[in-house]
Amino acid sequence: MTIEQEEHNADDIVVIEQRDKRTLGYIAVAASLGLAFGGLIGSTYQSGQWQKSYQILEQQHTTLLTQKQALESASAKRELEIDAEVIEQSELAVAQYHQEVEAKLKRQQHQISELEKVNLALESRLKDQQSQIDEGVQHNANLNRQNEMQATVFARSRELFQHELKVKQALTALEKEREMLEPAIPALQSQCDVYLEGKSWDAKSDSCDRLDSAQSRLTQIDQMMEVHRMDLREIEVISAEMGL
Repeated sequence: MTIEQEEHNADDIVVIEQRDKRTLGYIAVAASLGLAFGGLIGSTYQSGQWQKSYQILEQQHTTLLTQKQALESASAKRELEIDAEVIEQSELAVAQYHQEVEAKLKRQQHQISELEKVNLALESRLKDQQSQIDEGVQHNANLNRQNEMQATVFARSRELFQHELKVKQALTALEKEREMLEPAIPALQSQCDVYLEGKSWDAKSDSCDRLDSAQSRLTQIDQMMEVHRMDLREIEVISAEMGL
């Protein structure tokens, strides 16, 4: 192997790329050793001790190769560790995200359940209020109907009482007229009889007419009084039915 090949191999070692800071440190050490070896080769070549220097370089080159392989193995291991860390962090992030989503869904489900409870309570309250409104409307309708009935009854009762009063007044007047007319019938009958017999020049010619008129009026009074009494009995029945 020539000196130029040695230098070229040393340069190849220097350009190894590593992600880890520790690996980069190894590369820097290898570069420094390469430069030192280059200077050593130049000095030994000039002094005529090329063979001895070559053996030393061979040993150092073997050492560098071993270090290179160790660095490559460490780098590969580090990459695997980094990949594992990235996967673990990703899995943790995904798991945390899932937990947050699950927690959010549970909160939303709880809120939905609470809203459904509130909705059911409002619906029940609305039904109760509607039932109360319906009962109030029915009660008002009943009151209006009762008021109308009471007004009708009051108007009817007033008319009934007024009619009863008029009937009683008429009956009272007829009774008084009958009381006055009835005692006069015998006298009128006697005057008519005297006129018809012609026993007295004092008998008036209209005595029989006045008797007929009085008797007719008395019969009419009796009929009207019976009609009024029937009206009063009917008024009593109607009053009882109306609760008066």
